[in-house]
This record gives sequence, structure tokens and C-alpha cells, in this order.
Amino acid sequence: MMDTMDYLKGIRFADFTWAGAGPFSTKLFSDFGAEIIKVESATRLDPVRAGGPFKDGKPGVNRSGYFASRNTGKRSLSLDLKSEEGHATALELIARSDVVTSNFGPGAMERLGLGYDACRAVAPNIIYLQMPMYGAEGPRANLLGVGMTISAVSGFIWHTAYKPGDPIGPGTHYPDHAANCYHAAFAVLAALRQRRQTGEGTRIELAQVESTINFHGPTFVEWAWSGEEPAQIGNRSPSACPHNVFPSDGEDAWIAIAVESDAAWRTLAGILGGAATDESLATSSARLARIDEVERMVAAWTAARGAEDAAETLRAAGVPAAAVAHARRLIEEDPQLAARHYWQSIEHPELGSTIYNSPPYTVDGERVALKRPPLLGEHNDAILAELRGANPTWRASE
Repeated sequence: MMDTMDYLKGIRFADFTWAGAGPFSTKLFSDFGAEIIKVESATRLDPVRAGGPFKDGKPGVNRSGYFASRNTGKRSLSLDLKSEEGHATALELIARSDVVTSNFGPGAMERLGLGYDACRAVAPNIIYLQMPMYGAEGPRANLLGVGMTISAVSGFIWHTAYKPGDPIGPGTHYPDHAANCYHAAFAVLAALRQRRQTGEGTRIELAQVESTINFHGPTFVEWAWSGEEPAQIGNRSPSACPHNVFPSDGEDAWIAIAVESDAAWRTLAGILGGAATDESLATSSARLARIDEVERMVAAWTAARGAEDAAETLRAAGVPAAAVAHARRLIEEDPQLAARHYWQSIEHPELGSTIYNSPPYTVDGERVALKRPPLLGEHNDAILAELRGANPTWRASE
């Protein structure tokens, strides 16, 4: 594991993002050496600072695990952007930065005097990323929302329902931590490359609803082709059976099984025994027609066994299966994550020694060593001294 990843060393962000997708996108840069200055307010906190979960259940602006995990390696500068001094300081920072990022609603940065034109006036080659929910224009541009809202309006909650009228949804995970953050980071990387080649900055608008809809590509193609809404089937498959998550012995214990061929079904039927061996269930179409009956057979077998033991038995026979892992197992027992040094412990003044997840990739075979997240306003004095010239290493944007 490398102590320092300096692939992005020398790149500075004036980061005005908050909540989920925005800070996660800039964290991708801070973990690999970019300097991310998180501009915050002591009177209007980043909602995840105030939202927990908190260390030992005790609330505090520096005690949120959610905030900590999304802001590793950043520096915190607290400013009152509505004051003359705070606004002037923000522009000083932007003038010496490479990238400006925000995920407020359309017009918010402009009302603060920090829109693209104002930033370009002090930093002509600035890269300016905005991440509004619906985009900067259009009939819904002024509607606001968070990850759960985006899950709903993009179709995730509908698409993941177990049955019609029973929406569940993946929470904020896909909009905030799988779609929008990575799309935004990729766009910024492309803009940095373009600037290196041409010397020109750019404005990037990433509409989070549009970004998230990319996950539903096959569904929309199917809908357009057939003219019918795809079925709401949860973990089931339209072409394979059984294909679901089944209960196993123990509290909230489950096993995922995916039988995608008739040969795999014959193997599973031999393990289940009884009615499962009936030749009338030999084809996937026949099993799909009797899906509830088939799933009851499988559930009766899995419920009498531990998830790990059942999964090992099935995999050894050639049936795809895996225990559904809870968080403690992933951290303490998962051999793959342990072998790849995925979890890291970082000391923090208020959180103590806390577990953090690494980026889900390595560079040149090396795992980045994460640095701790900042306390609110922790770097005010140092950053202001750098801005005002006390530190000669502070440079203007190149």
C-alpha cells in the first residue's frame, strides 16, 4: 500500500459540494493526491455532518461516520459566503484553483456571486462542475431533491419493486455512489486533459436524473420495443427460475441462488429431492409458469440450513449461490476484501480509530492509503495564510 498517491498532485479543487454524490465525486480525487478544499458553513452545515450515524451515538459536527467516509483527505475552510469578506475569500480561492464543484440547485451559485462567469473572471481557464438534479434549464430545472428523490423520479424505486404496488428501492446508493459521482469525476478528468492540451477551461453540467437513468438502458429499450412496461419482479428473472434471494437458518439470514440453465436446475433438483425432481419442471419455461411453487421448494430447503453452508453445498455442485453478506461479515470475515486490503483504519480526533473503505480499484497494482477527513473549519488559518501570501508554495492556477 502506497503512503501517498500523487497522480493528481498539484490539482486544486474549490469544492462547494455537500451531502452525497458531490462530496463522493471529489473524494475520488482527494484519495489520489488532488488538494480538495471543502468550503463549508458553520451556520448551514453539510447535512451529512448533522445526520449521523454518530460515533457512540453522540451527535456532533465532527462525529458523523457518513460525512467521514465521503470526505477523506480533504481540507475544510469555513466561510460565510453571504458576507462580503467570505465572498471575496471564496473568489481568492477560486483564482488559485483548477476546478470548482457544486451540487446545489440551479441559480444557487449565481446568487452567491460564484456562477461560472464570476469564476471565469478570476480564473479564465477554470473547470466548473455543476451537479443539479434535473439540469440547469427545462421545465423541471428548479425542482430540488436528494438521492432518494432521484431514485424515485429516474425509475429505480419502480424498477426494483418486488411486485406491482410494492416499491422498495435501493435508497441513495446508486444515484449518489455508483452513477453520478463517477460520471462527474470522469467528466472532470476529461476536462483536465483537455485543458492540458489546449489551455482552456470548461463548464460541465451533470444533471443527476439523466446520469442515473443510464442504469436503466435495457429497461427503456425493452419498453420502447414492446410498448409494454417491464414487469416489476424484484430479484426474479424473466428468463431464469429459480433466481431470487431465499431465507436461511438464523436471524435475517439469506442466500442468493441463480439457476440460469436447465442443467443447473437438474443438479439443484437432485439436491432438493422430492417434487423438485418431477420432469414437468425440467425446462425454464415450465418453472417460470410455476414460479411460486418452485420458490417454495427452494425456500423449504434453504430455511433449514445456514446460508454459508448452503451456499458452499450448492457451489460445490455447480449451482451459482452466495450468502447475502451483512456489514459485519464484509468487514471481519470476507476473505477477498481482506486479501486486497480493502478496509483501512484511520485515527481521527473525535471518531477515534475508524474503518474506511478504499476506492474499489488499485492503480499500478497499489492500494491508496487514505487520509483522515477534516474537522469543520480545521484548516481555516492555514488556508487563509496561504491565500494571503504567507506560504510561497501556494500557486495560482496554471
